[in-house]
Order: sequence, then structure tokens, then C-alpha cells
Amino acid sequence: MKEPTTPEEVLAMHKLLRSDPRRYLESVNEWLDANPRSSHAYYDRHLAWMHLGEPRRALEDLNKAIELNPDAAGFLSRGEVLRHLGEYNRALDDFARGEALDKEQWRADAIGLLLQADCHARLGDDATALDCCERLPDDFWTPGVGGAPSGDKQAIAGKLRVLAAEARASTR
Repeated sequence: MKEPTTPEEVLAMHKLLRSDPRRYLESVNEWLDANPRSSHAYYDRHLAWMHLGEPRRALEDLNKAIELNPDAAGFLSRGEVLRHLGEYNRALDDFARGEALDKEQWRADAIGLLLQADCHARLGDDATALDCCERLPDDFWTPGVGGAPSGDKQAIAGKLRVLAAEARASTR
């Protein structure tokens, strides 16, 4: 299967990722065989690894994608994988790098801010977590992403306080 070039082809590949991640992985491996310098293919393959429960392999592919093309999406995704692995300080480093590349877009997309807030809270730093939460758009709402707090800004802030307090209590 060739690398997608149209929105319809991208949608078809994402449907394949959800329904058959192993077949998706085989397709992406073909793209990489054809073009081993494709940052997009490494990025796409990380998605398959995450669906298959292989976050360390996903991390390797994101490292390569960022080496080839250091963009905000790569740093956000690598930060997400590091957060998933409980490596919150490293995740925050990547989130900061992604945000530095395009502060306006980072705030508009908002998910990076939510994940930053979650990492700070899990490290026991409620003040910085709440600062990130405050920067979310006023109409922000989430069902919760990857275990991050759900709700509107006010509900998220309350949950961040609880996470931070639990993190501090567990280090005593």
C-alpha cells in the first residue's frame, strides 16, 4: 500500500490503524523501505506501535522523526509517549520545545497545555499545573485524553489539585 497523499487516503489509513494495526504497520514499513528518510512514515509508525502496546518502539520512531524534521507535532507526540511511560520531566521538556516552535498554535490546539498541566500535577507542582490550565481557551472542554483530567477548565483545575496533592503525599 502506498503512502497516502490525499485526505481520503489518510482517512483510509487511519481507519486501517484502528481496525488492524498490524496491517497498518506492514504498510508503513513498506513506505520506510521505499524512503528511509521519511519523517512522516516514522511518525505514522509510532501510531501503530502505540496501538500495539509498544511505547518504547513508538519512542524510537518519534526520535527518528524529530531528527529528520523537528516540528511541534513530533515534540507533542513524543511528550505524549513519555507521559504515558511516566517520564513526566522528559515529557515536559518536549512539550516546552513544541510550544517554543509555535506558541500561538500550541495554545489554540490546547491539548499540549492540558498534557503539560497533567505532568506538572503528577510531579506535585500544582501551581505550574494550574498556570497551564489557566492558559487553556475559556471554552475548553475535554472528555479526558490518555488519563488526563476531563471536563471544563474549572473541573480540570480541581482534578489537577487532587493529582498534585496525591503526588506530594506519595513522595513523603
